[in-house]
Amino acid sequence: MKTPLSLEAQQALTESQKNFRDDFATSRGFFTEEDEKALRALALEKLDQVLIQKDSAVISASELREAWHFVVADFHHHKYWGFNPTLKPRPKVQSEEKRIFLEMLPYVWVIIQSSIILKTAVYYFGIRSSNEPTTENRVYLILALLTSAGTLIFFAWRKSRK
Repeated sequence: MKTPLSLEAQQALTESQKNFRDDFATSRGFFTEEDEKALRALALEKLDQVLIQKDSAVISASELREAWHFVVADFHHHKYWGFNPTLKPRPKVQSEEKRIFLEMLPYVWVIIQSSIILKTAVYYFGIRSSNEPTTENRVYLILALLTSAGTLIFFAWRKSRK
């Protein structure tokens, strides 16, 4: 920017840039990354033009906010300054921590499933089968063991394909 800004005005400008997407959001869609960069440059240029018209030697934070509101209103009143929003939002960039967390979730579920849920079923049907050695109880025990082994084999097979 060519216009001299006070320290508070510089902070207000930084804050307005953080809220840029909210200020320049549309109900008709989303802007591409290239359009957003061009919009930022054009908005700062228009902001500078509005601030040049002020009589102040150094622009205050309130003057900057007032000029920024004028620029945002101008953007919406003049049909997005000729930029066309798209219907598809930009894909969100995941942080490395979030990606690792999402990658670990299936492993955590398998641990919980095999160590708590299926082991409880195997113990229950095992104790029941030893107390009452009927064919029905043995079948339930065998089904619980096969389910436990099958889910672990299926998980290992699914993860080996990736």
